[in-house]
Amino acid sequence: MKLIKTSICILSLILFQSCLDLRTCSENLSGKYICENNKKAENYLLLNENGTFLHHYKQNDKTFEDKGIWKKSKNGYCEIEFSNWKNFNELGENYHDFANGILWISGDYLDNGPDGESSTSFKKYRK
Repeated sequence: MKLIKTSICILSLILFQSCLDLRTCSENLSGKYICENNKKAENYLLLNENGTFLHHYKQNDKTFEDKGIWKKSKNGYCEIEFSNWKNFNELGENYHDFANGILWISGDYLDNGPDGESSTSFKKYRK
C-alpha cells in the first residue's frame, strides 16, 4: 500500500511539473536577435519598441526580408505573436510564407517551439 501511495505521489508531481512553464520571460524584448544556423548567411530578427519587426536573411547575392507587427502574447505563456511570418531561419531561400507566427521566449532566446533552444533559434545580440 505504501508503494502505491508513493507511486501516485511521484506521478502527481511529474504531471504537475509538466504543466508549469519554467521559461525566463523577459519584459524588454525589443532589440536584435541573430540566428546562426547557417554560417554562410546573415540572418537576424529586429524587434522594434514600437511593435514592428524586420526579419532579414541574406546569403550570397540573395536577400529576403519580412516586415510586420509583433506583440507579447497575453495567453499566459512566454510567446511573441507575429502578424505574418516567413521561416527564413529554418529553410533559407526555400522559406514558407505564413499568415502569422509564434516564437517562444526563453531568456535571451526566441525559439520555434516550446521545448527550448534549437539550431534555428534566435539569440539576443548584446554589444
